[in-house]
Amino acid sequence: MSVYNLIFKLTNDFMKNIFLLLLFAALGMTSCNYLDIVPDETANAEDAWKDQDAARRYLYSCYSYMPTPISGDASLDFMTGDEVVTAFEHETFANFPKGNFTAVNPVISYWNTLYNGIRQCYMLKDNLSKVPNNEAYYNDYIAQADFLIGYYHLLLMRCYGPVIVVRKVVDVNTEPTQYQSRETLDECVKFITGQMDLAAETLPVKRTNPQEVGLATSVAAKALKAYALMYYASPLFNGNEKLAAQLVNPDGTALLETAEDRSRWTAARDAYLEAITLAEQAGYRLFDMEAMKGKQMNNPYPKNEQIRLMRANEVTIVKYNPENIWTINKDEGPYGLQKKSMPFVETVCYNGVSPTLAMVSRFYTRNGLPYDVDPETKGQNGFDVVPMDESNNKVRFVYPDTVEAVVVEPGMKTSRMNLDREPRYYAWIAFQGSFYEVTNDSYKPGYSNGAGTAMQKYDNSQLVADFLPGGSTGVQPGNNYSPSGFLNKKGVHPDNNIAKNEATLYKYPFPLIRLAELYLGYAECCAEVGTAEDVNNAKQYLNRVRHRAGIPGVDESWNRVGGVKDAAHLRDIIRNERQVELYLECQNFWDMRRWLLAKDAFGIVPHGMNKDAQTIEDFSKDTELTTVIRSFTDAHWLLPIPATDINNNHNVIQNPGY
Repeated sequence: MSVYNLIFKLTNDFMKNIFLLLLFAALGMTSCNYLDIVPDETANAEDAWKDQDAARRYLYSCYSYMPTPISGDASLDFMTGDEVVTAFEHETFANFPKGNFTAVNPVISYWNTLYNGIRQCYMLKDNLSKVPNNEAYYNDYIAQADFLIGYYHLLLMRCYGPVIVVRKVVDVNTEPTQYQSRETLDECVKFITGQMDLAAETLPVKRTNPQEVGLATSVAAKALKAYALMYYASPLFNGNEKLAAQLVNPDGTALLETAEDRSRWTAARDAYLEAITLAEQAGYRLFDMEAMKGKQMNNPYPKNEQIRLMRANEVTIVKYNPENIWTINKDEGPYGLQKKSMPFVETVCYNGVSPTLAMVSRFYTRNGLPYDVDPETKGQNGFDVVPMDESNNKVRFVYPDTVEAVVVEPGMKTSRMNLDREPRYYAWIAFQGSFYEVTNDSYKPGYSNGAGTAMQKYDNSQLVADFLPGGSTGVQPGNNYSPSGFLNKKGVHPDNNIAKNEATLYKYPFPLIRLAELYLGYAECCAEVGTAEDVNNAKQYLNRVRHRAGIPGVDESWNRVGGVKDAAHLRDIIRNERQVELYLECQNFWDMRRWLLAKDAFGIVPHGMNKDAQTIEDFSKDTELTTVIRSFTDAHWLLPIPATDINNNHNVIQNPGY
């Protein structure tokens, strides 16, 4: 029997181990962590449907198959693109940027996990009618199951391309010759979008009950429908003749179309507009100054409101963040993003999530232009070292008005590229001489107040980043160092309290869908359609994200250098905006693939500063990070289907190159 059929086989032992699942604790976030579930070994099959509480626990178990994106050591798509390099190349996730995964050893595989989740959802649909007095929640639970069935198929498609589409619980007595094969991409997308439309008919637009935060909504369903259509329209799956020629079922069925179909962009555009309209009608809006007031941070730093706004967005709980459409409320664990990013404290913080020069270069100047395009910075050597004092350690942002921000510690030296950048740069990137906002414990301080930290000067609420030997963010014993000479701040809450032997972390739900992604997805689709009206709409929605980020609109910026040339140029601007705005939100790994840019971006030696330098002058040099292994081959456009499943189901073809 194939692995695919085995995962649908119902055995008493399996039922005992899965059906009754305990409710979770709220983890201090006033929301229901329906993902933290523990099996009850004494359960039996009928217990799953005995009452409303049991049915709710079974519903929550359907969500438990969702990948955990914020996991610091075993996430498929979190730190595996070209945004960052880390000091943790020995961990599981690092096999993906290294290219060390195969069909025999896929390392992290969603194949069986997600098909198990799909099976769980169908079991809920087939048995929910057995629960007594289920009228109040029956339709909602069925719609959530439909949503998850569509979502899990979407994740499978994104990983593997055309996949097996499951429309019901599979008969375990199916003959091997009748095992399902992969369906065409057209059929996969049709099924996914159909599931999302079906679920959206019943799901609420919002979940206002704190215990339901993270459960499916109609807005999330419409957003995922739009995303699926955008992926379908993108170059990886649209007009990719080479891949289409290789993906053919044993019966001769071609799984991909050879010719490009530009109408797919129109369908994706319309779906994004539908999702945006529904979201805005439901009250979703970009996180703004009004949403931030007085609720998000006790740390007084960063003081500049625009930088503070961008720092607060991702780490603000759902109750106060009107931008988050769908989140996952999962503990990141002891080796997650926050501890791995914060400056070193022995056994507590690990100083090692390090933005690459490629990522750093994507951030704009204060004028909303690339560093090498802006007339104020073009032609400058970004690696020139600049001594800083109180006359030149500030940046004056130009949108919405000329607000000044202190961005470098007086008396430090820094690279010229770090000056006159946009607010997101200072909110999310720590560089030589900049500030890292974090709270030092008042009784057992984790960070000393000696040279290089200056924490006492800043009320024990921020330290000064120093990547030179002995500095607060410099090379530390073992694997605790920043390979590129930059350190990540995005997703790290400034209220984290760091003591000598422990860290108290501010926990928050990780955004899976937020309104900014909908705006940028719509803008990308409009630019691809390319009519005058669509180009205008693309700019309008792009500007919403740019203005919130504190930079001018696209025309205001680009008119300084001759304007936006055409729809293709606008598309590239939108892609860059997506790379910046969604930095470290599990998009880069997939976006670079669907744009067919991953081979050039992921298959090269990453660059950074010279972390081994003794002086700032030697540190500030474009340096190949030769100790960081990176590989991307043609096989890596898609992920491998586990070899065991291929061997047991001869109707399923393997992806090319495996």
